[in-house]
Amino acid sequence: MFVFALFSLFVLSVSAEKDPNAPSECLSKCLTPLAKLQRSFSFVFNNFEKVCDLLEDGAFCARKCNQEDQTKFYQYTTFYRIHCIDYEEDIQEHLTCIANSAADADLVCKDKCKQAHKVEKTADKKTKMKKECLTLECSTLCYFDELAESCPEARNVLLKINIGQVHSMASGVHPITMEKMLPECRNLHNTEYMRAKLMASSSSLLMDHTPLEMETEERPVITA
Repeated sequence: MFVFALFSLFVLSVSAEKDPNAPSECLSKCLTPLAKLQRSFSFVFNNFEKVCDLLEDGAFCARKCNQEDQTKFYQYTTFYRIHCIDYEEDIQEHLTCIANSAADADLVCKDKCKQAHKVEKTADKKTKMKKECLTLECSTLCYFDELAESCPEARNVLLKINIGQVHSMASGVHPITMEKMLPECRNLHNTEYMRAKLMASSSSLLMDHTPLEMETEERPVITA
């Protein structure tokens, strides 16, 4: 899953007063309550109703902003919107299991993906961006694996959520901007690429849970 990628960009820029790309005062006001939330899956799923209520309040607030700000609000809150609106009914059926499993997933995936794609302090901007995108891809696949492993009945829902999120983020990026991205970052917005990665993880999980007797085909008995 995309770990609050676009929303993290907002958090980093919200205090950059001299940055021409920083959110407007209106947009900042609407996003700040969400920005103050703990950005972990454990918090989101264990406080699902509260988080979704804040998203609804923020969306209502954003209606008072200009059209550009409303579009940015829609983009910045992709993670919350996908879970609270697009797939809310699907999630509710599995919410208890996912909430109980999320804390362990946070620990495993944060450690695994940071270790796999460490960024040296002396690295140039391009290298840092590449590592950040690889870390995001790692996190997306890791969270899917961990949550689907703990909640196998939610596997298809988790798969739909991830693919839906990739598609939503990709649709908000201008084609020229997409072309300028590093390949590792462009992959994150490539629905087919991420679908293949997630499906590969999904297939692996299914194999892990396939009983031995189902994996072995019946062989004809050879008699002398």
